[in-house]
Amino acid sequence: MARSVQVGDMTGKVAVITGATSGIGLSTAKALAGAGASIVMVARDAGRAAGAVSAVGAVGSRDRVQVVTADLASLAEARRLPAEIGAVVDRVDVLINDAGVDVGSRTETVDGLELTWAVNYFAPFVLTTGLLPLLTASAPARIVNVVSSGHRGGKVEPGHLERDGKFSGQRAYNDSKLALVMFTYELARRLAGTGVTANAADPGFVKGTQLGRTLPRAYQLIGTVLTPFMVTPARGAQVVVTAASAPELAATTGAYLKRDKQIRSSGASYDTDVARRLWDATATATEGG
Repeated sequence: MARSVQVGDMTGKVAVITGATSGIGLSTAKALAGAGASIVMVARDAGRAAGAVSAVGAVGSRDRVQVVTADLASLAEARRLPAEIGAVVDRVDVLINDAGVDVGSRTETVDGLELTWAVNYFAPFVLTTGLLPLLTASAPARIVNVVSSGHRGGKVEPGHLERDGKFSGQRAYNDSKLALVMFTYELARRLAGTGVTANAADPGFVKGTQLGRTLPRAYQLIGTVLTPFMVTPARGAQVVVTAASAPELAATTGAYLKRDKQIRSSGASYDTDVARRLWDATATATEGG
């Protein structure tokens, strides 16, 4: 059933947003700041985030916008984020995992992980699980993972996340987004009764984002051709803002939200056995100092 976008009163609440310096993340940060929230922006570089901080501060209050820096392609930097966030705020009411990449060729991170998987899935897992104590202490709280309809073409095999054969950027993107949806649902199950909800928000096909900035030129040209059929970052952010703040979603968890309504995700995303094994495999792959 369709719903109009509803932004709840966020006065006194703290929202942590990755990918908040551009595109959907920036539009989300501005909307929540305008509703009274304090914003913690996770950025790769504080200097480059200055413009985004000013834009968000102009809508809300500059005193209520802070930046913590981390390269989410690095497990070590993702691991230290919860402590750094806890050092600048004493509560987290909303965590929005928005940062994502879509690359055209296989690139390894410092940890030996494929870049798409590292940013789109492993980083949200590490940051979210690391922030759970603060989220639970701040309950009622919400976790919103920004996903994609591309997950419907994905496949997840715990313990063997990168498929054999020639690398495909689209396949890696789809697979990582399916893993993120499954992680969201498993989170919702594990957090039942804690007052912390977890939902997936699909903004649709959005123009003007940095998501495909590393794709080959041919793919970027295809994106240009499809631009008339894409939505603006502000429109794409509406479902994220709704998931993060709408009063009527206060008790909703384990849902997939798109175009202001709750829909079903792919059949594979509801496999609870695979989701449990995925969680265990991810925890093992990301543990470390």
